[in-house]
Amino acid sequence: MLRLTRAALVLAGMLVACRTVPPAFDRVPDPLRPPVPPPVLTKDAQDVARAAVAAAEKGDVARAEKLARSLPADHPVSALVALELRHLRGEDVAKDGAALAQRVPGYGSAWGLSALAYQLAGDLKAALLAARRAAELQPEAQWPRVASSLEGRYAGARLALGRAELEAGRSDAALQIAHEVLAVAPSSVEARMLVVRVLVARGTFREAAELVPGLPDTAAGLELKGAVAEGLGQWDIALDLYGRLPASAARRCELVRRAQRALRLTDAPPYVSRALKATQINRASLAAILAWEATGLAARATGAVPVFEDIVQLPERADILLVARANVISGDAIARRFSPGRPVSAREFTAVMARLAKALDRPAPTWCNGSKGSCLQLADPLDGDAAAGLVAKVAGGEEELCTPH
Repeated sequence: MLRLTRAALVLAGMLVACRTVPPAFDRVPDPLRPPVPPPVLTKDAQDVARAAVAAAEKGDVARAEKLARSLPADHPVSALVALELRHLRGEDVAKDGAALAQRVPGYGSAWGLSALAYQLAGDLKAALLAARRAAELQPEAQWPRVASSLEGRYAGARLALGRAELEAGRSDAALQIAHEVLAVAPSSVEARMLVVRVLVARGTFREAAELVPGLPDTAAGLELKGAVAEGLGQWDIALDLYGRLPASAARRCELVRRAQRALRLTDAPPYVSRALKATQINRASLAAILAWEATGLAARATGAVPVFEDIVQLPERADILLVARANVISGDAIARRFSPGRPVSAREFTAVMARLAKALDRPAPTWCNGSKGSCLQLADPLDGDAAAGLVAKVAGGEEELCTPH
């Protein structure tokens, strides 16, 4: 009888101590935060449970374990307290915490501990799903914020891997990762953008277009939308999208110029397209490119109309006469020949560019010649696309294209 009295006194002392020390839960969930599974614990048992966890958080392991042993056996709260003590000792309780949460699915704090344990174990997806369940059961606690943070971390890590897979040419793996993220985070804009990037890389532009409405009007979003419009041949839409890119966007000038060129090409004569695709331009092709790229040249073509007998049947005839009248490319007035099929050498091209700049009152071009800095690089032989780019720079067309709308 005396022993029972002493035991009762010890328990009473423990309970008094529990009530005098307010619990502070900084690292694990409150095991008594509602909803708590039945049966209802006595007030004394609730105080002991909280005191055990509070002691463990302060590093008093011996006292925490002693308090935990006095809790009712087989109660979910007792099981959670035991897991929280193990978690605070640094043990991996992710699987045991998930098992408890699944056994008592309405116990919010069990789901919360599962989220923390999975996060510590590095399983962000499992941690996210557990935190979401905890947030549903305890919306007033920290779990909505924890779930949001975990979603960002999980999606960010997985999508970084997905982008790396796409850059390495493994589009299937990238697409699978994007869909995995969307299954867990359906509102992830970055995952949707990765899907579109994969579809663009594959050339399935119509499928990509179905996802375009969900893309943002950020720089990355506008560029991606423009790429889809390009793939569909909608160059007017692509030009509008690229034109809305901020001036700081690295590829803005390149994309705007490409879209504007493609849009103009839809109405250009076929010989202009052929000139741009030429692996080595001739004089007729250069005349076509000049007339097409340097649109201000027509107003400067005020010279006498020459007579060239070797251009009568050429589709580029009008462009040849234009550049000759503007004194940009001359022919042989005595022999009445322009020599339209003669390849354009690097030396001749630089001379033509100098005359183009003079005709348009533009600064004379500076050629690199192995140097670096603000200069134009010239390839020899010169293909049509490169020639058109150089003409645009000398004529000032690219400066206008780089001006934001």
